[in-house]
Formats: sequence, structure tokens, C-alpha cells
Amino acid sequence: MSQEGQKHAEELARLEARKKDLEDALMRLARDEVETARAAAKRANSPIEEKTMTKDVRKAARLNREAAETQLDTLAKSMQQDGETFEKAYLRALDTDMGKALMQTRDDAQELERGGITSMDVAEARKSLQA
Repeated sequence: MSQEGQKHAEELARLEARKKDLEDALMRLARDEVETARAAAKRANSPIEEKTMTKDVRKAARLNREAAETQLDTLAKSMQQDGETFEKAYLRALDTDMGKALMQTRDDAQELERGGITSMDVAEARKSLQA
């Protein structure tokens, strides 16, 4: 085999090994996602007392949700250009890092307010699955 042919064979072998590594990683990710969904569903179905959701926690979550919504509105208004609708500016604001963070905060507060699953719960479940 020529030197160039040898290089191509080595490169092909390297790429095939990389492909297998990626496929394995995708399988692990899919398995982890299923386990996370199971953990989230189990928590969602547990009695509210087990979640230690007090009236004060719900009130704080509501206030956090409302604050995040207000900040999202303020961000959109600050980005709104002449002649642009608020809705279009709001959508652009959601595409920013700040908008994404505020939306995540709002979503988590809303879930916490109603005793649902927050992104922190999902992250915790993923972490425990990886341990």
C-alpha cells in the first residue's frame, strides 16, 4: 500500500472510531434523558407535602416569576426600535443571553409556584444519574 493510501486508511480508522464514540455518547445521552424524565415524573406525582412546598415558598416563587416577566418586558422595550412592534422586540429580546436567562428564571419560578419540576430538579436528577 502506498504511503498516501496508508494515510487514508489511518484517517478512515480514526474517523470510524470517532463515529463509534459519538454514537455511544448519543446512546448514553438518550438513556440519561429517559432516566431524568422518569425521575421528574416520579417527583411530579409525589404528594405536595413531600415537596415541602409552603405558602411562603409559593409566594416567593410568584414574586420571582412576576419580577422576571417585568424584566423581560423592560428588556424588550429597551430593544424596541422606531416603528417596531413590542412583540417583535420581545421575540428579539428572548434570543439574547439575558432574555434566555430571564425566561429560564420565569419558567423555574412558575414551576416552583405550582409545585412542578424546575430546571434545577432536572439538573440534580442528571447529576445523580452520572454519579
